[in-house]
Amino acid sequence: MIALPDEDSTRHVGVVLAKLVEGGDAIALVGDLGAGKTTLVGGLVGALGGGPASSPTFSLVNEYPAGRLVVWHVDLYRLERAAELPELGLDDVIGDRRGICVVEWADRFSVMPPDHLRLELVHAGETRALIPAGTGPRGTALASALEAELLGSGS
Repeated sequence: MIALPDEDSTRHVGVVLAKLVEGGDAIALVGDLGAGKTTLVGGLVGALGGGPASSPTFSLVNEYPAGRLVVWHVDLYRLERAAELPELGLDDVIGDRRGICVVEWADRFSVMPPDHLRLELVHAGETRALIPAGTGPRGTALASALEAELLGSGS
């Protein structure tokens, strides 16, 4: 577990992650409301050169094409049924080598590929914490690299 004492440290996770991601990567973000999921994505998108990011809660999918990689930022919070998932076009963007797909509230539906990075943001007393985990070879390697970078940089 990696302590995230403030919004800047949460945003920094995204900045570090931007150095590690490659086209085709899939990232699941899970955590309660206000845990920092969108703040983390803001750091990621900004560091990739995609400009400022905003929550896709109402649009469901935001696309940031201007950076080193396209970022497809998906939010499943407002979906009520799995039958709504095809409308998002996830099959078209997950695994697309032109960019990365980041899915907030990824634990609500089974949408992630077998190989992905899972970032859980939790409230830890007055602050937040990050629990990185991976499934499959790429997801596991990303989780390990992210954890090493964050712990090595004193964040």
